[in-house]
Amino acid sequence: MSDIAPDGSPVLLYARLPSLGEAELIHEAVPPGCEILELGAGAGRITHALLALGHRVVAVDNSSAMLALIRGAGTIVADLETVDVGRRFPVVVLASNFINDRDPGTRRIYLATCARHVLPNGQVLLQGFPRDWTPSTEWSDLGDVRLRLRSFEQDGDRISGEMEYRVDGEQLFHIFESKLLSDDELDADLRAVGLRRQRTLDERGAWTEAVPQARS
Repeated sequence: MSDIAPDGSPVLLYARLPSLGEAELIHEAVPPGCEILELGAGAGRITHALLALGHRVVAVDNSSAMLALIRGAGTIVADLETVDVGRRFPVVVLASNFINDRDPGTRRIYLATCARHVLPNGQVLLQGFPRDWTPSTEWSDLGDVRLRLRSFEQDGDRISGEMEYRVDGEQLFHIFESKLLSDDELDADLRAVGLRRQRTLDERGAWTEAVPQARS
């Protein structure tokens, strides 16, 4: 049986999922070779790709089992809500769907962590659900991982479901609850922690660059 991270994520799964172009998108948006603080880094799916592109990375996650799989980056075991690295970075990355938490207070805590770790002239890169996200229960393949949305419910902008994965002969499950954010809601969350939207980084609207409000 695979180890399970504190948020319910199967460690085996995240150790085997491939990078899906996130690192290349980040690389194109930031200065060459800059240092990056990656919050919620997991098993290093994006971390290792960023390192290969010439960036220095400090990876934060609350799962020591996940971080033990990362090679070549600094690692810090900590909760995103309370982590204090003790310095600021030119780039802070919060990938996955943390900004889609249903609770606005929790979303703003995550964003406040980004805000207090970014340099005054730095960048915060955020990933969320793309604007055109639609549920599908069909099987698909990511590397050697098979996955599908096993069950799904939607009530307005509130969504919940269970993902099913098959990897290395194991069947793994992960339950999620999220909120599809409007641009106005994300802007309000950013303002609340001293950030502002700078631009959208991809055509589907999944990635947003935010900067400190005082930055010119």
